[in-house]
Amino acid sequence: MVPSTLLSVVSPIVAIAIAIWGFRRSTKADRLRAFFEVQDRYLAPTVRDGRRVLHQAVAHRKPHEVAALDKASLNSAGYTLAVMNSVAIACEGGYVERDLILRTMGRSFVSAVKAARPLIDHVEKVRGYRPYPAAERLAQELAIVLGLPTSPTTSIPPGDDHVDAS
Repeated sequence: MVPSTLLSVVSPIVAIAIAIWGFRRSTKADRLRAFFEVQDRYLAPTVRDGRRVLHQAVAHRKPHEVAALDKASLNSAGYTLAVMNSVAIACEGGYVERDLILRTMGRSFVSAVKAARPLIDHVEKVRGYRPYPAAERLAQELAIVLGLPTSPTTSIPPGDDHVDAS
């Protein structure tokens, strides 16, 4: 084979390989950047306060008792759950690697959703739908992987999300 022919055959293959490698690297960097943005939101003081409210004021209550909580506590808990739902949506969409979520905030995520169950049940009774389905699905998946007990939950198929920021 003539060197120029060999070069004309090999160079497009090399160009394609470099393009694929660059794309894969870029995509992974984008997912890592998205993870850090999600983590920043999850660790923000307002979200941490909301998780504290879930554990101290909401967990182990009956859904009707949650309705009696002060508005600031309900807003804080609702905002936290909305952020957690966003984290879960980012995982479901493939924008953030689930394994990173599992390793960095898995147990915290599962325990916060478990603590929020009375609030979620209350909101479902009031509005007629579960407001944070992606967060509940992710918490259930993470609990299974972590070997934590899973609590019974309404089965919410993917795509049946009603994203709610309250």
